[in-house]
Amino acid sequence: MSQLLQDVRLSLRRMRREFAFTFVVVATLALAIGATTAVFSVVYQVLLRPLPYPEPARLVRLFQSTPQRERMGVSLLAVQAWRERAHAFQGIEGLTLRDFTLLGDGPAERVRSARATAGLLPLLGVRPVLGQAFGAESEVPGRDQVVLLGHGLWQRRFGGRPDVVGRTLLLDGNVYTVQGVLPADFRFAPDVDLWTPLAPNPAVSAEEEPARIFMRVVARLRPGVTVDAARSELEALAASLAREPAYAELPAGARLLPLHAHMVEKTREQLWLLAGVVALVLLVACANVANLLLARASAREREVSVRAALGAGRAQLMRQFLVESGLLALAGGASGLVLTLWGMDLMRALMPGEVLPAEAVRLEPHVLAIAALLSLLTSFMFGLVPAMRAARADGRGALGGLRGGRGATGQGRARAALVVAQVALALVPLVGAGLMLRTLHSLYQVPLGFEPRGITVADVFVPREKYRDDASRRLVLESLLERVRGVPGVESAGLASTVPLWGRTGVASVLLPGEDEAVAKTRELALFRTATDGYLATLDIPVKEGRGIEPTDRQGTAPVAVVNEAFARRYFPGRSAVGQRVKLALDGEDFREVVGVVGDVHHDSLGEEPDAEIYMPAGQFPVLYMLLTVRSTQDAATLAPVIREQLRAVDPDMPLVQVRSMVDVVDASLGRTQVLGTLLATLAVLGLVLAGVGLYGVLAYSVSQRTRELGIRVALGATDGQLVWLVVGHGLRLAAVGVVLGLAGAAVLARSLSGLLYGVGAFDVFTFVAVPSLLGAVALLASWLPARRALSVPPHEALRAED
Repeated sequence: MSQLLQDVRLSLRRMRREFAFTFVVVATLALAIGATTAVFSVVYQVLLRPLPYPEPARLVRLFQSTPQRERMGVSLLAVQAWRERAHAFQGIEGLTLRDFTLLGDGPAERVRSARATAGLLPLLGVRPVLGQAFGAESEVPGRDQVVLLGHGLWQRRFGGRPDVVGRTLLLDGNVYTVQGVLPADFRFAPDVDLWTPLAPNPAVSAEEEPARIFMRVVARLRPGVTVDAARSELEALAASLAREPAYAELPAGARLLPLHAHMVEKTREQLWLLAGVVALVLLVACANVANLLLARASAREREVSVRAALGAGRAQLMRQFLVESGLLALAGGASGLVLTLWGMDLMRALMPGEVLPAEAVRLEPHVLAIAALLSLLTSFMFGLVPAMRAARADGRGALGGLRGGRGATGQGRARAALVVAQVALALVPLVGAGLMLRTLHSLYQVPLGFEPRGITVADVFVPREKYRDDASRRLVLESLLERVRGVPGVESAGLASTVPLWGRTGVASVLLPGEDEAVAKTRELALFRTATDGYLATLDIPVKEGRGIEPTDRQGTAPVAVVNEAFARRYFPGRSAVGQRVKLALDGEDFREVVGVVGDVHHDSLGEEPDAEIYMPAGQFPVLYMLLTVRSTQDAATLAPVIREQLRAVDPDMPLVQVRSMVDVVDASLGRTQVLGTLLATLAVLGLVLAGVGLYGVLAYSVSQRTRELGIRVALGATDGQLVWLVVGHGLRLAAVGVVLGLAGAAVLARSLSGLLYGVGAFDVFTFVAVPSLLGAVALLASWLPARRALSVPPHEALRAED
């Protein structure tokens, strides 16, 4: 033990004496380990960690399906039939979403509620942390005025007070009693603030209501039943039910997915991609550190031979090298843990909450174990080769001057191979980052169909219990719109059920005169929204033919609609859409006359072509949720308190959920591409720097070892240009071999990215030319610096130098 402590002290003194070398090694390891641990910890939390429910592998999500929509919500009628006839499931439960206005104990707030079947929480094995869950008795009308608070709402609105159980809440003017509080890690529906029982609506008949309620449905498989067996039974049952008169309205298709697979399907591909890229960066770092340690081991051959000549044993020499590499690896690992915390904060800041929940980014024992394992592996890998060489040393090297030979040549080849590997590995993430950045550039060039600059969007919610009829809702919204239009600096304003790229888009089948409804259901669904006059002008959506929505389009007048160009092309090819008549399947009105055609707008995604879309006047098709759009000379931050003031003047109990600029909405729609591009670019630059440093280190050491040779070449008449090319050419040849090998890996990555690209092919010529050129430029710089240094050595000193 005393000998080991002495080796530690000697190693620490050497690390302090060779500070520059120590800093480069520790910094390289810290960056690589920090990035790797941060990314893999998130991968574990999101993709690999089992869901926090008992026997999570038996939980599945169920969907209804049609040829037009592969996954739909499941009607309560279908749930009741599946419960009775399906044998693969131990239980089938679900929820449906609605919004409430929460009053009292603060300003009016719009909260998202889940109306859940009584068996949902027991099916998931979830118990409240306070109070108790509601049971079957709460599914009776009149006894359903109880609520379970989500953990976030409990903390935000009630300060986490334990006496909240038994308190009453005012939701849409109705009194509810708090029955319990759900745990923080319950994220079956992460956007939900509170939970209420799913009770029948007394105003709707028991025969009609099940077909009107659509739910998110989860089921638990019976023990021993496989996912494939359950899927086969469900699909056969759905097809059988659709042939029965009592269930004729049900779709003939059904889908089943494991619950965990469904929850992570939007993030799986991106996270595994990041994990693969960061693993490449770690390999680049390992090759870099290995090169540095090999170079230092070669420089210490005389020292090792002297120590061997003085009686140092092989075990002692080997232990010394392993201790030194172990201390370097541990220092790099400890520094990497600090960078891990920063990297996880960075990922939390970059990634949207729906992609990466905040609780998924935290330091856990698994993360510490990963960091410790990486440190131990690097200690063993980086110290093993120098330690084995030290164990073979003898005293003859101290007397013979160590003029190279086979060992030096072998080490030079090993270092060259490591440089080739670094360049090849660095090329792969660079190509991926280049493709994603080219995609982002292409998306920003897509014509939006509207002008987002100068527009502020505010989310307005009309409480259904306070404004029970369409007329009262219309009056309160018109009053708000009139007040906002009178604000100084406001150029125009309008209301719509959704705005482009907001993410809340309705779809419905379209019926033409003389068509059977069965024909309409076989066609692709169309987008629809309701809007007031002023909305199209506010967003600067051009009217191509006819007119837009006008103030006279209200209840009691002839029902009308405005469609976009894509709608006109699909339903009225080769003729004018103005004057034609259409009807939405969910529209209670008669056929609507198309009075105008407007330009196409990207409503769902910039990466998809605009779809067929129909606008209906809000005066004829009112809804509870409206977005206020305002074109103003003031920015969103300045306008937000003004809009809230106008809303309070109309009704202090109406909540204003959020106020955003339309430019921010557009940027948020690109969030997934921006995040992936940013992270790939960061990792790619890190790999590029490490590869450049590794190439420079190898060439610098090679030049130092060949000082005498270079001096002899000068004495024999070699020019400066020939000497420079001797060094630079060697570096460029290594880089060229690495680029050729790296292009194969880059092709594999490009193919895996193809589904995320837009406006650029997976094998984009510009990217596959620009990235190798960039690596070549880095290699040229890394080669030129040692060459320039070699020229600065006077020939007479070079001739006296030892090899």
